[in-house]
Formats: sequence, C-alpha cells, structure tokens
Amino acid sequence: MARLDPIPYDDLTPEQKPIHAKLASTRKRVGGPFAIWLRIPNVAHTANELTHALRENGKLEKRLFELIVLIVVRHWSAQYAWSAHEPNAVTAGLSPDVIAAIREQRKPEFKNADERMIYEAVSELLDTKELSAPTYDRLMKQFGTELSIEAISVAGFYGMVSTVLKGFDVPTPNGEHPFK
Repeated sequence: MARLDPIPYDDLTPEQKPIHAKLASTRKRVGGPFAIWLRIPNVAHTANELTHALRENGKLEKRLFELIVLIVVRHWSAQYAWSAHEPNAVTAGLSPDVIAAIREQRKPEFKNADERMIYEAVSELLDTKELSAPTYDRLMKQFGTELSIEAISVAGFYGMVSTVLKGFDVPTPNGEHPFK
C-alpha cells in the first residue's frame, strides 16, 4: 500500500495539469516517483528535465545507462524502478545473465569490459560512498570526462528516485515483487 496515492486527474491544480500532461506524453502512466513529485510541480518538472537530459539526450549508451539504473535500484531494493527498467535493460541489449545476477545480488560475469567498469565504479561508490583513485582513473581512461560525469549522475539520480520510492512505499504497477 502506497503512503501517497497518485492524485486523481480531476483533483490536479492548474499548475499540476500541464506538468502531468508533459509527463504522460512520454510515459505509459504518471506513476512511481513522478506521482509523488507532482505534489510539488517545480520538482516534478525539474526531475523530468533531468531524466530527459540523462536518458534521452545523454551520450551514454542505453545498455550502460540501464545497467547503472539496475545496479542502483537493486542496491536500494526499489522494486517499482526495477520493474520499470528491467524490460528497458533487455531491450537495450544487457545480457539476461547480467540482469539475473544483479537481481540476485551476485557479481555478474561480464563479457563486455565497459559493463565491468561501470559495475565496478557504481558498486564501489554505493558500497563505500567513495570512488577510489584507481577506480576513478580507470573510469576516466575508459569513458572520458563527459561520459564519466553522465554515469555518476545517472547513479545519483536513480539513488534519489529509489529513496523517494522507498520512502513513500510506492508499489509496483502490477503488484509484482521482483526481489524475493
């Protein structure tokens, strides 16, 4: 049971309605963290803009973007975000074995060096709350400044998404529970 139900459309304020319309134009439904953020329209708008800057307009390959999302949302056990992003990860070309390992909280066996580097950097940052100089240097060498900034920003953004989902106990759209 969610702590805050989505606002019925007819109850939206004049300030919320255009933001809701913009959100609905690019999503199947206005749910998850956006159903929460819509209560503060400028937060919903700004979060949506950041989402688009990173996901739609970023240069990070979608496969790596979705890998970062899965690592972070699994760290937080944010079931809503996992349910929303696991299909995206498959579509983006992330291996089902890698996805299963992350879901089961096992270290994946990567065939791609770029995925391994992303996994190591994001996991280290989440687990230790720091990025060591050797890991930082390897990340920068492999991805360069701009993609490294994007990768770490995606991790931070989905950490925020996860805390909102967990803090407001947002259920998955179909009641599924991807984590046992």
